[in-house]
Amino acid sequence: MAEKLFLTVVTPEKEMVVDPEVDQVNIPGCDGDLGILPNHAPLLTTLRPGRFSYEKGEEVVELVVSYGYAEVTANRVTVLAESAEFLHEIDHGRAEAARAAAEKLLEKTDLEEDTFKEAQDKLFRAVARLETKKSD
Repeated sequence: MAEKLFLTVVTPEKEMVVDPEVDQVNIPGCDGDLGILPNHAPLLTTLRPGRFSYEKGEEVVELVVSYGYAEVTANRVTVLAESAEFLHEIDHGRAEAARAAAEKLLEKTDLEEDTFKEAQDKLFRAVARLETKKSD
């Protein structure tokens, strides 16, 4: 039997995925996308908002995650994400409203640094969620 990966994806609200037999995990890392296969070297990376997926046989399961960490050790992938949604759970209308509100806020020239960063983070999350609409 081929080796598998044990995958865990958790957010502060709930355990999203616990699967002891996945073939590959694809992670949106801050420095680029990562493909994790069995026997991958150990690593720790931060997440950026984007599409996260895992493959199990012919099945591909996709989520959108935003911010957090991913750790790979001994055929185990653990993802601690600020938020995660399966593609079928995304409310594209709400994501579009969040994108518009963030863009409107970012148009202001007198924003405090913290407010600017918060608006920018909201924009990145909304764009990541909206990108899934193109491929549904």
